[in-house]
Amino acid sequence: MGVLQFISSTVWKALFGKAADSLERSIDHIDEYMIVERDPMTSTFISIPPDLGQFSADAYISGIIAGVLEGAGFSARVTAHSVKMEEGEKIIAANNTTSPLSSSSIGLPPRKDKAVFLVKLAPQVLERETALEK
Repeated sequence: MGVLQFISSTVWKALFGKAADSLERSIDHIDEYMIVERDPMTSTFISIPPDLGQFSADAYISGIIAGVLEGAGFSARVTAHSVKMEEGEKIIAANNTTSPLSSSSIGLPPRKDKAVFLVKLAPQVLERETALEK
């Protein structure tokens, strides 16, 4: 969990100027975590042509997350998913103002989707962590 907190705070701040919106652990799977970004920079200024179907501009961030995890010795599969924002959910920066990099602050329509980066840790990572806890 520590390395994921490092990624969602320190690495995120270095790359995007702010921490990720949240880091959550899956309730159903002990090997899955989610980093949530309500206004990902990679998909704010891009529109995907219909013929590219399931293309995700946020997959680039998945690669960064996977690379940092691999470099730290935590093999994982990281995928990007676009998830509808819940009713009343909006983009708020750490100081309770709209982020200067948010799509709404530059005249774009409000986002309807947020990016969820699903981190699925490799089985050997869980085995190693379990052995270290004993």
